[in-house]
Amino acid sequence: MTIDLDSDLAARLAACARRLRRDPAECARAAVQAFVADCEEAFAHAAQFGDGVARMPDDGFMD
Repeated sequence: MTIDLDSDLAARLAACARRLRRDPAECARAAVQAFVADCEEAFAHAAQFGDGVARMPDDGFMD
């Protein structure tokens, strides 16, 4: 998989990686892994409470 980053984000990633003394690709992989884990956790919690989709109540008010 290849992810195209705009120049600003690529520069920020490189700066963070440099400060951590890590490879930018390694930092990007770690960020993607954290994002996927967060999504999976959110989906698991949403499944406990229904389908996870917020709907407007019949009366039109979100109390």
